[in-house]
Amino acid sequence: MNNPAPVTPRTAYALMMFTIVIWASAFAGLRYVLRQVDSMTMTALRLFIAAGFMIAVLVVMNTRVPDREDWPKLLAASLFGFSIYHYLLNVGTETITAGQASFVISTIPIWAALLAWRFLDERLTLKNWGGMLLAVVGVGLMSLDFSTGDTNLRIGTWFVLAAAMCAGANIVICKDLLKRYRAIEVAAYGAIIGALPFLLHIPWTVSASANLEISGWLVLAYLGIIPIGLGYWLSSIALAALPANHVAQLLLLIPPVAAIIAWLTIAEAPPQMLFVGGPLILVGVFLGRQR
Repeated sequence: MNNPAPVTPRTAYALMMFTIVIWASAFAGLRYVLRQVDSMTMTALRLFIAAGFMIAVLVVMNTRVPDREDWPKLLAASLFGFSIYHYLLNVGTETITAGQASFVISTIPIWAALLAWRFLDERLTLKNWGGMLLAVVGVGLMSLDFSTGDTNLRIGTWFVLAAAMCAGANIVICKDLLKRYRAIEVAAYGAIIGALPFLLHIPWTVSASANLEISGWLVLAYLGIIPIGLGYWLSSIALAALPANHVAQLLLLIPPVAAIIAWLTIAEAPPQMLFVGGPLILVGVFLGRQR
């Protein structure tokens, strides 16, 4: 099965930066919808909308059915990147603050780099590791509310950490699949399969969705089609052309971009440490992508 040649690295980085912006925009939308429904209902509806959009894309673009020997990897990528990731993140954030969760989830590049080193033979220099850790420190400064003095590791921390590991595994598995399949195929099948376990939540989803206003449905449609549908498609194109650890490290740019977008759209005050942690993240990501 021949796969089209990947885009140039410069184009891949540009696509990934655009993806970072639309993924970051999702946080303001998520906070808006959470004013009307609970987190699990929101996640289920978002994934259902994304899956419906991707089914339409598969039909219109006449995409291929994956080979039988690739289904185990495709199932693993879908479960790790969609089903298990979202479930663990939802459960984890029930007992820890959003800031703590975003700090723990920022360890995704570390797990992706370790797995890429083990399974994809991607090497990292000391400068790469230093940049990655510097960026994680920047996220920590932005995310943690030191004024509360609460530094205890609650059970939710471990759920979110497991979610970060799942996201890292998804990146590495998709990198391998993209050697044989188009980006749209990997993204579409991932979103569709990843939504299937949430069918078990339909009885609660139907009743809870009655609380959604029209504006909530419109925001949910955006969250399902743009950040998940378009976002995973574009990130898959970038992942096919770039090392997995480089793509993962770019995810560290999401917290400062999300803070700025939330400030501009829903008037949510940015974290006080944005202008300290933000530059650290930028420097760390720059160092992390240097060969």
